[in-house]
Amino acid sequence: MSVLVLAATVVFAVVILSGSDSVDKSAAGSTSTTTYQPGPQSIDKAGKYKPGKVTNACYAVDLPAIARLGYPAKGEPVHEETDTGTGGSLECSADFENASFAGQANFDWDSDNSLFEESKARAIAAPPADTTAAAIAGLGESAYYTMADRSGANRTDIEVKVEAKDSNLFVRITFRVSGFDIQADREAVRQAAEFQAHTMLVRLR
Repeated sequence: MSVLVLAATVVFAVVILSGSDSVDKSAAGSTSTTTYQPGPQSIDKAGKYKPGKVTNACYAVDLPAIARLGYPAKGEPVHEETDTGTGGSLECSADFENASFAGQANFDWDSDNSLFEESKARAIAAPPADTTAAAIAGLGESAYYTMADRSGANRTDIEVKVEAKDSNLFVRITFRVSGFDIQADREAVRQAAEFQAHTMLVRLR
């Protein structure tokens, strides 16, 4: 009788243990699914900038600052935002009298920093004949500008592009001043573009 009791006890213990093990495996499986993140990056590698900091891309820049330079706004700015959870992008564009502006931000850039550095090196080393380019210190981890001046006898046409990278954020600012019989200082146009890039980095941090 004691042998039968012992056998029954062993069988019961095996059933309990095997059932407990199956529950543990199910729980572990359900927990692992919650760690999945969409996009090419995991949330741990997304960097210090996260999408969703602003609900409108134009809130990340300072459009009134352009109007204060003497270029009144024309119409309403246009904006677009995307948010994938671990990445995303922002774009704001606006027209002014004798000026135009575009600001872009991409939250996925840290996947390959070498691409930015290669573009920066090429732009500075061999700019077109009507363009000057140089690195910018103190703007994110790495930044540079290009300034194309196609002005003529009675027409001003100056376009400045500023590109900056900081952690996982890539920013591009394009500011153009153009028109007949107007005066525009090249250095002031460049500084205005750099200011907008700096503003975008601060407001998205």
